[in-house]
Amino acid sequence: MQKINVKPGAKLVDYKAYGSLYSSVLDFLEQAKEPIESLKGRTIWMINSTAIGGGVAEMLPSQMRILRELGVSIEWLVIEAKKDAFFDLTKRIHNAIHGSGTGIFTEEDRKIYKEINQNNLPKALEFINDGDIVVVHDPQPMPLAAMIKNEKEVSIIWRCHIGLEEDTAVTDAVWKFLEPYTKDYDHFVFSLPSYVPKPLKNRTSIIPPAIDPLSHKNRELQLHKCIGILYQSGILDDHKAILYDRYEHLVRKVMPDGSFGVLDADNNLDLIYRPIVTEISRWDRLKGFKELMEAFIKMKLDNRKHGDPKSLDYKRIEMTLLVLGGPDPAFVSDDPEGKEVLKELTAIYKDVDPSLQNDIAILLLPLDNPKENALIVNALQRTSTIIVQNSIQEGFGLTATEAMWKRKPVLVSNAAGLKYQVIHNKTGQINPDPTDIASLSKTLAYMLNHPKERDKWGFNGQLRVIQNFTLFSQLISWLEVLSKNKI
Repeated sequence: MQKINVKPGAKLVDYKAYGSLYSSVLDFLEQAKEPIESLKGRTIWMINSTAIGGGVAEMLPSQMRILRELGVSIEWLVIEAKKDAFFDLTKRIHNAIHGSGTGIFTEEDRKIYKEINQNNLPKALEFINDGDIVVVHDPQPMPLAAMIKNEKEVSIIWRCHIGLEEDTAVTDAVWKFLEPYTKDYDHFVFSLPSYVPKPLKNRTSIIPPAIDPLSHKNRELQLHKCIGILYQSGILDDHKAILYDRYEHLVRKVMPDGSFGVLDADNNLDLIYRPIVTEISRWDRLKGFKELMEAFIKMKLDNRKHGDPKSLDYKRIEMTLLVLGGPDPAFVSDDPEGKEVLKELTAIYKDVDPSLQNDIAILLLPLDNPKENALIVNALQRTSTIIVQNSIQEGFGLTATEAMWKRKPVLVSNAAGLKYQVIHNKTGQINPDPTDIASLSKTLAYMLNHPKERDKWGFNGQLRVIQNFTLFSQLISWLEVLSKNKI
């Protein structure tokens, strides 16, 4: 168990300086007074499984900084595990909650689950005191509740960031496996009402995830800064560094022969000179990367077959680049499935006609420096024409939230968290079936060839995020939950 140090960052005065956020900050400060007063004298402990990568690790630092500025005592613990069997189990649990996989869990699984959390317990008990409030995030540390309560008088909340709208045999199986651990929690928090298992409905609050508008991933990037980051990271090579040197670890690209290599002047993507369709996520079959690549290829081939080479529409689609971005496996040791998915995408890419390979870039983003990684994602998103989240299943989909905040038009699937955010034809486009290649292809072409519509969707998308999905609306909901669930 590690205690994570949260570095200094944006303060309330920084958010208030933005006209678009000013009212949100004032409303938050007014509503926060009473619950914050009720939390004095106790510490809130956030516990999850990683301090780098993923929505939880991204959201917590900003939330903690703001609460600390208001006088709340809040800390962050991360469980430690070295057994591959544990990572395999928690990945299967994650997939099963999304309705994917076999749903088969054994007593050996339960033994590993308990063992890893038991190993983390002594350190947790060194930190947590009677009267504190503990928030456990997602399945990995879920067994800790009973263990901690055996030693301390605390209130414990479980925060689940994933789910599936309907019950299936697989989801029934995984919730049955997790049921013994739910009994020791005082309250539950889910992202959407449809994700809540029936037995937990009476003890659950709904808090949608949210973004920090001033984080490195979301802060404004002027044009020269955006291009500079693309150069520093190795994505561009036709630009000279003016203020900063290149990053220690550069973005790598899947090459036509399937190898991973860095880009150079002879292998340039011309990224800032052409329309770009982008999806950035972890390498996961549920993210719909393969289907998006197939739809992109179909769009290109259909354009060449049926389009008018003299028309602007034809030229625009012919020029478009597809960027699929995800973590460089060199920096990820605990995601064997991610490596398999990347291997599958690489195999498909190797078989793509050479005339199309230069229009597809599978980029591997280094994770050694969280700030640099966030800036790379930010720069890629801001350079993009359309940002896609083609998830077959999705816990919520903050990548869409990030894109809308940046006034980028989004194309998303009908996955619950995505359709909760995106209003079809107003803040973006929803393609109901992420595996319907023909429909996805047509929607891509339509969005590319309707620039005025894209501008409208981007503008409306940013307004929707400001009103519903910034950290201030999320923090108010959290303060209400925490103040009501203290001992």
